Amino acid sequence: MSLMRKKLVVVVIVILSLVIAAGASAQDMGQPRVSYFLADDANGIDQVWQLLLDGISKPRQLSSAETDVLTFGASYDGLAVAYISGGQLWLQPIHTEEAQALAPVSATQFSYGPIFSQDGQYVAYPDGGVWLLDLGTRETRQLLANVDLTGNNEMSEFRIFNPQQFVADADGRATHLIVDVGVWEWNSAGVYDLATDSFLQLEGPDHTNLLPLSGGRVLVFGNNGIGGDPGLSFAPSLAEINDAVRVLGFGDLTDETLFAEGAVEIAPDLVRIYGQSIPSVPGEAIYFTFDYDLTMGARPVNFIIVSKPGQETAIYSPLSPDGAVMPVYINNTYTNAATVVGSLHLLDVITRDVVSAPLPEQTGLFVWQP
Repeated sequence: MSLMRKKLVVVVIVILSLVIAAGASAQDMGQPRVSYFLADDANGIDQVWQLLLDGISKPRQLSSAETDVLTFGASYDGLAVAYISGGQLWLQPIHTEEAQALAPVSATQFSYGPIFSQDGQYVAYPDGGVWLLDLGTRETRQLLANVDLTGNNEMSEFRIFNPQQFVADADGRATHLIVDVGVWEWNSAGVYDLATDSFLQLEGPDHTNLLPLSGGRVLVFGNNGIGGDPGLSFAPSLAEINDAVRVLGFGDLTDETLFAEGAVEIAPDLVRIYGQSIPSVPGEAIYFTFDYDLTMGARPVNFIIVSKPGQETAIYSPLSPDGAVMPVYINNTYTNAATVVGSLHLLDVITRDVVSAPLPEQTGLFVWQP
């Protein structure tokens, strides 16, 4: 082979290698993350904005509400958001300007927003309890009603219900609804069966959260500064959440105190737990993540220092669905609707770097594309 032909072969091999590497890199990166948040429009009204986290796109205003959007949620197919404004639940298609009024809402403060079912059939929303709206028929029904303290009942009867997550069967149909339950001086969770109209709540003050997993099992977890079990338990099914078996104590992983605030299933049978730890330096804020493999157990804890002394921080939005990005509010306050607003930072949980994103200086409620 001549020297010229040898050089040509080498160049072709290098080019092919670069093309293959670029393709692999693009595949590893996956699709850009889609997010939504509340922020002022040009008239100072809180609206829903969409942001594609691709390093190029700018925020796009979706809603054009006449009064502040108080809370909202995004559909699984990325084609709509549901929001509450002016005493109404609205449906805002992504590709049209006009929103559709769905149902009246009397509540004015919200810990949770409306959520869509995976099959696009339902929207569950908070309004003095949990309501279910069928998007096909536009009919609504109340599933659970809050129980206020009236002076004629016991503190043990106090309940505040909020929709948290739909659960779909193997055919993709919504069958259950995970519900956040506020009880007296504590927080709990439960499962509403849409077929039988029955509700099962976690018993006792050990855990605060439920995460249904792809294989049918349920992660039962959640502790905080008030109390709760610092560990993970797993239940065989949604019907057996009160038969969960403890598989891990946080003390087996680290000497540091861990408060598990949330979890996401980042792959089948692989869960990423996240939350806050007690800092050794007063005034610092330290968050953590660690992965639990249902077949191989827990992986090492990853600690992240997210602020300096004097800065208040909080996680008011979950990790991204792939578990890679943590939204953290710094020096946050609350709106009249009891939702968060502050300086939002998106942190890469592995590199601990801030993910570049053109977010406004004051960002309200932040939601990932499910």
